[in-house]
Amino acid sequence: MAIKVDKDKKRRDIAVACTELLLEKGIKDLTITEIAKTAGIGKGTVYDYFSNKEEIVFEIIRNFIEEHHRYLLSQSDKRTSTKQKIFYLFDFFLSEYKSYEKHLVVYREYLSVTLSSKFSPMLEFNKECSGFIRNILEDIIEEGIKKAEIKDVSRNLIDGIMKAERGYMVIAWAEGRDLRKDFKEYINTLFDLIEIKK
Repeated sequence: MAIKVDKDKKRRDIAVACTELLLEKGIKDLTITEIAKTAGIGKGTVYDYFSNKEEIVFEIIRNFIEEHHRYLLSQSDKRTSTKQKIFYLFDFFLSEYKSYEKHLVVYREYLSVTLSSKFSPMLEFNKECSGFIRNILEDIIEEGIKKAEIKDVSRNLIDGIMKAERGYMVIAWAEGRDLRKDFKEYINTLFDLIEIKK
């Protein structure tokens, strides 16, 4: 009897096994041979699950985003304010907790390749990730409007918030500065303008 393999789980397992390797080597210096060795599988097996090393990086990033989304849901309930939910959404950038340093390093590595590459699958994946985060932000804003916490005009800020977070992160990474306080101040200022005072 043949053993049935859960292909999605196997992909995740390979990606998780290679996360530290990615942090150590960076995307550009990562090789399929090293990936296979680190994951404890043959080089041919890597190609059974991934077409190239970029797909493995996509899987690592996808795992981080899903993990972060579970975190956001676990931290939020009906009493959590709209502003706090937005802070939770961007916690991987804002957090001072050590557990998020790995996420931030992988995300920075991913951003550096995304910004300097015209590799079509990476650009598509970047759109997918941004779309996923944007959908969450839209849901947070819509819920805040329904709860009468923020003004209807808040919908117009979604693109700006997304671009601001990305910009703060890129500048922080490029200049080696900690801009978490600046981004929090930016969000607090937006909420001074859009919150419905009771």
